[in-house]
Amino acid sequence: MSNIKIRKPVTGDLPALRDIWRIIFGSLGEEAFFLHFFEPGLCVIVEADNKPAAAGYLVPFGDVVSFSDTIPCAMIYSIATLPEFRGLGFGRVVVSRLITLAYELGYPAVVLCPVEDGLFEYYSTRSNLIDRFYVREYIFKSGYENNTCIAPVCISIDEYITKREELLKDIVHIRHDFKTLEYQVMLCNESGGGLFRIGDFYAVVERQTDKQVWIKELLVPGLTAGDKMFDNIAAGAVASLSGMFPADEYTVRFPTKTGQGRRFGMIAFSDDKNDIIRSHDFSPWYGMAFD
Repeated sequence: MSNIKIRKPVTGDLPALRDIWRIIFGSLGEEAFFLHFFEPGLCVIVEADNKPAAAGYLVPFGDVVSFSDTIPCAMIYSIATLPEFRGLGFGRVVVSRLITLAYELGYPAVVLCPVEDGLFEYYSTRSNLIDRFYVREYIFKSGYENNTCIAPVCISIDEYITKREELLKDIVHIRHDFKTLEYQVMLCNESGGGLFRIGDFYAVVERQTDKQVWIKELLVPGLTAGDKMFDNIAAGAVASLSGMFPADEYTVRFPTKTGQGRRFGMIAFSDDKNDIIRSHDFSPWYGMAFD
C-alpha cells in the first residue's frame, strides 16, 4: 500500500465520506449529521490508495461543568474505517489527530464514547484519553405493567435544557448546548422518539429498531436515591413510554454512583490544570453520545 496521507477534507471528498458513514453505520443519522454538524475543518481523513479510507469528526459538545468550574469540550464522533483497511491503525491515527485538533481550536477537553468495551483499553494505551464517565443501565423486556404510570409529554429543547441543568446541578456533567440537543432530536425524529417529561422525570427516547427502544438519558429528582428506588424509577419510565413506543426491549440509562455501573465515556485534557473532574459520590455524567 502506498500514498497514505493524513489530511482534512477537500472539495469532492463529501460523497466518499458519506459512503464511509453508510457502509459502517448505515443511513441512520447520515443526513442530519452532514447537514447539521459537518465542517471540513472539524474532520480528519486517512487517505490510502488515493481515496479516503478512514475518517472521524469533532463535534462541539457543550461544556464540562464541575460545580463552579466550566470548560468547553468537543466530542470525537463517528470514527470509521473501511473494512478493507482495518487493522492498519488508521482509527488510532484519526483519534490522535482529532484530539490535537481540538486543543488547537481552543477546547481544553475532548471526550469520546467507545462503541465497544475493549476500545477503552485500546485508546487509553494509545492516547491521553482516560475513563471517567460511567452509566447505570437497565434492560427491560416488554410486558412490564405499572398501574401508576404517567402519560409522557413531548417537550421543547429549551425546556429540556433548563430542567436537565436543574437536575444535574450537584453532579459533574457535560452541559449540552442547544445545537447538541437539536441534533439528538433529529436522530430521534428519524426512527421515533424525542424529549419527554414523565411527571417529574425527564427523558431522551430513541427507537433503535421496531423491537428495541433506548431511553438514552433518564433524569430524576433526588439522584442520590438507593438502588431499589432506581429499579422502580426505570421500570415506571418504561411502563409510561411503552404505549407510545411499543417494543420487545427497553434500555434505560441514568447517572450512577462512582465505582458502579459500566464504563461509558473517556476524556482528555489539554493540560493537567484543566482537569476539573473531581472525586464525587456520583460518576461524571456524559449524557447523549449520539450512538
